[in-house]
Amino acid sequence: MAGTAARLNPFETTATHPQARANHALWLEHARAENHRELERLVATLHDDCEYEVVPLAQRWRGKDQVRDFYRGLWRGIPNVRLELLHRIDAEDCVVEESEVYGRMEGPLFGIEPSGADLRYRVVIFFPVRDRLFTGERVYFDLADFARQVPAARALLEAPSR
Repeated sequence: MAGTAARLNPFETTATHPQARANHALWLEHARAENHRELERLVATLHDDCEYEVVPLAQRWRGKDQVRDFYRGLWRGIPNVRLELLHRIDAEDCVVEESEVYGRMEGPLFGIEPSGADLRYRVVIFFPVRDRLFTGERVYFDLADFARQVPAARALLEAPSR
């Protein structure tokens, strides 16, 4: 369409600051390792004292050993999990990603019993950076949307505030 700017490839960066560009390169390494299920390569992008948090579920994993458990649990729960990158921002102290997660939930996922069905939901992931490594991830998603697709998660919507 005339007058419409072409959509940028979300894997490319428009960052100009050298640290933001370095953070983009770190994110690319992390994403490639995750997509290829290369756990040790992925963990190499993290600080020893890293922390992962799935905010809507109020769950945390601290340190590289627990983060390994996080990924093993994700890959068991949704063996064919894929993330479709929609947007990403590369800053001097972090990377922020918006993606759509999809796959078939065949096993428990973060303590939630499997639905056995395909699911698709959007996430926003905040990757803070310190000394050229990620200090972890904070994952945000719409719990109500997730619970519409995963019946066992509906109880979380009825639980008292955390």
